[in-house]
Amino acid sequence: MNHRQVIREVAGRFPDLTQHQIAEVLDVLIEVWRAELAQPGGEVVIRDFGKLTVEVQHMRNAGAVRTQMGSAAPDRLTRLYFRFRPTPGLRADIEQLMKEVT
Repeated sequence: MNHRQVIREVAGRFPDLTQHQIAEVLDVLIEVWRAELAQPGGEVVIRDFGKLTVEVQHMRNAGAVRTQMGSAAPDRLTRLYFRFRPTPGLRADIEQLMKEVT
């Protein structure tokens, strides 16, 4: 589902709001979430859906990267893990749907 499809679906449930108004709310929501996830330890918890987090791992650069790049290789690398952890209810719903499909 893309941005426009989300707006259309939400607009169908809120006939008093225009698609433009809904798009503005969605844009602000995304802006707030981005700012939170950019903070160390930031997380976005969505009730009955799940939790979004970004985990940062700092690693010493050695091995293949150092060999390939030589002295131009940075001493440390940063790896970002973008995580979504669904609620148990969402996980159960998806697992049930997958069983029905197969």
